[in-house]
Amino acid sequence: MHTTDISGLLELMPPPEGAGESGDWAVVESAWGLRFPRDYVEFVARYGAGEIDRSLAVFAPDELMPPDAPQPGMRGMTEEARLLFEEEGEPTGEVRSAGQIVAWGASCTADTLAWLTVGDDPDAWPVLVLDRDGGAPRVFGPGMVGFLHGVVSGAVGPSPVGAVVAWGEEPPRFVHWRAG
Repeated sequence: MHTTDISGLLELMPPPEGAGESGDWAVVESAWGLRFPRDYVEFVARYGAGEIDRSLAVFAPDELMPPDAPQPGMRGMTEEARLLFEEEGEPTGEVRSAGQIVAWGASCTADTLAWLTVGDDPDAWPVLVLDRDGGAPRVFGPGMVGFLHGVVSGAVGPSPVGAVVAWGEEPPRFVHWRAG
């Protein structure tokens, strides 16, 4: 099971100066019709949208991003992930419909990182890895931050996202989208 505590990730991969996105999360959650996990909200506040070692992208909600932000944003990636699941995915006992998927990241090998939005507690949502070639999504314990920490520290191996980086050998580096 992954953790939702961001302290380990902050120690392993300090956010760059001036990173982070801010805004009105009530507006974001109203636009999406859901609450976001607290670890994700804290990640976005500290890191913002960007990339880890040019291998993993993390999205921030479009409602927090300026017009010149990279596209497709979180909403566009969620729509793409849902379409891919509808066309090529394999429903499982856990993932039954595309509407349960909300994308929060992607890998350099075109895997989508998402939540399975089941239940009333967003902090308990499992993390999904949707392979670019379809098939059954891989389901991991709750905690986007814990999932990222496990991947970039090398604790989760082999890498569940198909990235070619040798995670755990060098300290990971986060690059905010404005600096990239």
